[in-house]
Amino acid sequence: MKHYILLWVALFTLTVLMQHNAEAENTNADVENALEVIREKGVLTVCMDVRNLPYSNVNPELPGLYVEIAHLLAEELDVKLELHWLNTLRDSLLADMIRGHCDCVIGVPIEERAMAEAIQLGERVDFSKPFYGTGYVLVKRKDNEQAPKKLEDIKLETIGAEAGSIASDVLRQMRYNRRIYSSQITALNAVRDGKVAYACVWANIGWLLEKGSRIQQAEQMSRVYPELEIVKGYVPEPRLRWNVAIAFSKDTPTRKTRELQEVVNTIIEKKWSEEKLKELSEKYYLPYFAPFQEEEKK
Repeated sequence: MKHYILLWVALFTLTVLMQHNAEAENTNADVENALEVIREKGVLTVCMDVRNLPYSNVNPELPGLYVEIAHLLAEELDVKLELHWLNTLRDSLLADMIRGHCDCVIGVPIEERAMAEAIQLGERVDFSKPFYGTGYVLVKRKDNEQAPKKLEDIKLETIGAEAGSIASDVLRQMRYNRRIYSSQITALNAVRDGKVAYACVWANIGWLLEKGSRIQQAEQMSRVYPELEIVKGYVPEPRLRWNVAIAFSKDTPTRKTRELQEVVNTIIEKKWSEEKLKELSEKYYLPYFAPFQEEEKK
């Protein structure tokens, strides 16, 4: 009887193991490798903001920096590019990617202060190697001949910043002469009118200075500042800068993105030169900074 029971237990265990292995094989068969799917379809799909110059724009005659980078990525993968357009005033690029509507999002800050949404999504987002750095820059009047390389060089000057911005908080904490304004526009107006010597504003401000802007606020639609310029040679301090990368959904039981991420990392590291990225950035009046090293930030 004892031997019969042992035999029955052994057979039962073997049956369970066989069923488990069969289920695992079926599960593995259903796992989608993102890179293989892209190559089989011959299409890379990227989520992109429909109207966010200087970064993206639905008009192909003026596509924006991230759209041009998306084309570079598709070329390196030897596939066609398909853009999944969203209005980020209503929708989320990262959330739409997680829903499976695109393979990646280009131009995501690897910095919780600059991209709170990445925190909300938690561990569901992975990042490539950074392909460039950005942050807050200084703007001055063109007839101001000073060219500060760091904030310490203008310790005695009054610096304008948008209320509630990272720049406003950092300037206050570092005990600089800070004057806050309701928006970046009013801070720029103050520099133009000689009320403050500098404004500490987002790096994409160059597009507004030169072309006017179509990024979010209606008041920016046609405003241009021929009297102002971004301070050349200024590099944002560690607390005012962050790196920018390409975002992917993390591996799930049904979709694997790690191989795609690794291939994109290789492309960024070996195929995209600083010269090319700088050329594209400056085309859209964006100052180019090479990716900041973590040691520097610390």
